Amino acid sequence: MKNTPLYEIHQILDATFMELHEGWNIPLVYTDPNHENKMVRSDIGIADISYLSTLCLTGEDRAKFLHRITSNDVENLSIGEGNYATLLTNRGKIIGDLRVYIFEDKIYISTASECEQQVYTELDKYIIADDVELTIETGEVGAIAVYGPHSTELVESVLNLEGISTLPEHHSRACEIDNRWIGCVSAHNVGEYGYHLYASSDTLVWLWNKIMAEREDVTPIGWEALESLRIEAGTPRYGTELTETIFPLEAELEYAIDFEKGCYIGQEIVARMKYRGHPNRLLRGIEIDADESVPQESSIIVDDKEIGWVTSSAYSSTLDKYIALGYIRMAHTEEGCSIQIMTTDGKVDGTVVKLPFVSHIT
Repeated sequence: MKNTPLYEIHQILDATFMELHEGWNIPLVYTDPNHENKMVRSDIGIADISYLSTLCLTGEDRAKFLHRITSNDVENLSIGEGNYATLLTNRGKIIGDLRVYIFEDKIYISTASECEQQVYTELDKYIIADDVELTIETGEVGAIAVYGPHSTELVESVLNLEGISTLPEHHSRACEIDNRWIGCVSAHNVGEYGYHLYASSDTLVWLWNKIMAEREDVTPIGWEALESLRIEAGTPRYGTELTETIFPLEAELEYAIDFEKGCYIGQEIVARMKYRGHPNRLLRGIEIDADESVPQESSIIVDDKEIGWVTSSAYSSTLDKYIALGYIRMAHTEEGCSIQIMTTDGKVDGTVVKLPFVSHIT
């Protein structure tokens, strides 16, 4: 089992742990997941996300190389900019989703632990005559997430930065404090303004303590609350909504694709689906008419015919009801459509909702 550099801090905070995301020992909850969810929505939450995989590209050709392999524009990004992209099979299905951050002398790629090795192998095999070095820095570089309506003022104070509230999502500012490098990336993935703070592993404990000492109302957030926040925001993640069976347009990831750029792996399939056809199914939200979540991969049915499946489910503290994400055939994707979900205890009623359920990003 793998521990993040902040493991001992989580122990002191009396966190309950669970093994998740390819063997990481992750804080599941500190106090109560509903309270932690509400604190992110109303104030500030801080989370250890060092279990996410970090890949690093260096070398003169790093941007040009990544540009021709992935679905979004990389070559025209400037220092401090970034975007969301996908790495696809030659059949246009998702190997991994990538958050790409451009720093002065490197490009960081943040992706899920579940696809780290596949992403590394796929990128590495295309490095031929390029001046590019690709390394996995998971474990050497970690990240702390700060989310909530007061996150900007907190991060600006801790990092002695100004104006980060204007950063578009995935754009960044880098700084040095006491000779410690920190990359501050704008992150909206839980439906609140927030930041992912990247630093070397030996800096993370110092940074966590500095954040916690800055304000008394900073709340540590466990994985269970993060998952409910993610589902409320309708943000797909690899291993649930995103797999090698899914096309990007089924997950409505058009913002991860530059349709004007040249060829990349899987480009022909994606373009054909965009301009000559349409997906057969789409990712949608479901409001569940029951006092329980529904298991992943539960069948979604209409008139006893299977029309999709559930990918994630959680209790929404914000909406005070259980909700789910799932893929649904096109004919039943309109908001308000009635569906049922098959569970081991029988059928549960639900209503289709367009995503997000909750977002305070304007």
